[in-house]
Amino acid sequence: MATSATSPHAPGFPAEGRCGYYVEKKKRFCRMVVAAGKRFCGEHAGAMEEEDARKRILCPLDPKHTVYEDQLAKHLKKCNSREKPKPDFYIQDINAGLRDETEIPEQLVPISSLSEEQLEKLIKKLRKASEALHDALNDPKNGDSATKHLKQQMLKKFTSS
Repeated sequence: MATSATSPHAPGFPAEGRCGYYVEKKKRFCRMVVAAGKRFCGEHAGAMEEEDARKRILCPLDPKHTVYEDQLAKHLKKCNSREKPKPDFYIQDINAGLRDETEIPEQLVPISSLSEEQLEKLIKKLRKASEALHDALNDPKNGDSATKHLKQQMLKKFTSS
């Protein structure tokens, strides 16, 4: 296992500005950078520096790194391993398919079998969508690439049916 920098097996001294912890398994000093005036990196400071009364613990979100116990609450707010909030449009397992075989997807109905009232509702929906797309295509805030993309998507939808 690893021993301290005062180990009799430690050849030489650590590089300037580097951690003074000797990693026995690798037969070399730790290569992490140390803070100004410190002898060990953040990972080995808790194990080696007796003068520092602060205790380092494993991060509960990601045990691959440690954090000072007195700064845990602050760390948990900014740790890269915390769960990020999902955007409004996110729906869990939307593309997962059927959860079990008893679920039956909605039946596709041919347009010819729709009643006149249902057909009128469908036409209204399509007109409304067409107006929205038309507005998006003519909006100067959308750049050339966005307009090109919208046109391609529109062509795909109308030519695929």
